[in-house]
Amino acid sequence: GCGSSREHAPQSLYRAGFRAIIAGNFAEIFFGNATSLGMPCVSSSKESLEKLSSAIETDPSLEVVVDVENLQVRYGNEVMPCGITPSARDSLLNGSWDPLEELLTATKGIEETARNLPYA
Repeated sequence: GCGSSREHAPQSLYRAGFRAIIAGNFAEIFFGNATSLGMPCVSSSKESLEKLSSAIETDPSLEVVVDVENLQVRYGNEVMPCGITPSARDSLLNGSWDPLEELLTATKGIEETARNLPYA
């Protein structure tokens, strides 16, 4: 873990070049903050994680691919199953993970709602 569930924890990992996080489980706040950056947090079994960790220790330049659509992690010749909540998976696959982007594409609806507010 990175020792914090604050918003800056997943941001620092993202800025360091990580585009997905693989672990046994996640704190809910960390998971939500990472997902809002478009960074999938997938879980897998202890055995699979140990095997992946060993492979990375052997070859630190090993490419690891997190396939959110097919719920698998691929590295070398290995494929390991992973999991993610259905709502996070759906939002990552359809691009709705970014609340700012959703607001920017919904300007007509926002303007209409603002016009209809009784106190506007």
